[in-house]
Amino acid sequence: HDPITVRATRLKRGPKGWLEESAIIEFTKYAAFMAWSLGDMVDNWATFNEPMAVCEAGYMMGQSGFPPGVNSFMAAKKAAKNMVLAHAHAYNAIKRWDTIRADDDSPNSAFVGLIHNVIPAYPLREGEKVDVEASRFMDNLHNQFFPRAVTDGWLDENLNGIKEKNEMKGYLANHLDWLGVNYYTRFVIKGKRNLLAKLFAGIPAVPEIVPNYGFGCQPASQSADGRPASNMGWEIYPEGMLDALKSMAKFAKPLYITENGIADAEDNLRPKFLKDHIAVLKKAVEEEKIDVRGYFHWALTDNYEWARGFKMRFGLFAVDLQTKKRKKRKSAETYKRIIAEGVN
Repeated sequence: HDPITVRATRLKRGPKGWLEESAIIEFTKYAAFMAWSLGDMVDNWATFNEPMAVCEAGYMMGQSGFPPGVNSFMAAKKAAKNMVLAHAHAYNAIKRWDTIRADDDSPNSAFVGLIHNVIPAYPLREGEKVDVEASRFMDNLHNQFFPRAVTDGWLDENLNGIKEKNEMKGYLANHLDWLGVNYYTRFVIKGKRNLLAKLFAGIPAVPEIVPNYGFGCQPASQSADGRPASNMGWEIYPEGMLDALKSMAKFAKPLYITENGIADAEDNLRPKFLKDHIAVLKKAVEEEKIDVRGYFHWALTDNYEWARGFKMRFGLFAVDLQTKKRKKRKSAETYKRIIAEGVN
């Protein structure tokens, strides 16, 4: 998530991470070195994993546990702009320095993409204009801003969702070969009018993430809709994956589900989670004709989870942290059957 060294983020004295334009240069140099060093072994490249999570959680939600722990909407906007620029420069660097096709069936020697956490935003009250406007703002900020900038060249700096002439940056357009979609759950949004936010930040209605939906549930509980929630407190909402894919399909790039999974230590929810989400994926490909090239379940084994350590168990295989032994969960067999037989 955070491909930037600790030394580059010293908020009190010194560099300020993605708030520094020098971070763009350093990241581009890093991407060039990786392409030059590993180009004979790698054809598919991703510049960032979940850049908007870095910007929002790191620069706008200081208590999230994500570095560097800043609380500023303006800082998040600046970080997002700099990460867009860093992606575009890194894209060019990888194309220049990886000229060796590692695999004969690769589209080209450097197929450069981006992994994006897509969270569909739904209004709490569909008939309330303030909720609809707030959910659109949230969708524009979190889902549309980054891929739109590196495909269409529209850098929506004030995040008002209105295309303005000075926001069209031709040098950013066409800097994406494929797009990874990480999907876990949804946002349910309630809007609030704020004149200062509208005047100074271009926010038509301030979005509030409604608790007991999406990411805002109690761990291992039920959402306000009566849907089960994971050990992380994330509501299971498989139909949202179709909306996420539809939303990203308009950028006309091959799509991959690069993350989709659940924190479920007892493995009670994961088998059905797998079946339901892959059924939605099947519908997306077969009925909606969305160009999805692959699905990667998160995760093969229990892993380190940002800000939560090893407490959250996402793996198809359990890991004993003392002995490091792996043990197959029943959901691994479910996934094996789906791969072999498909899902109905």
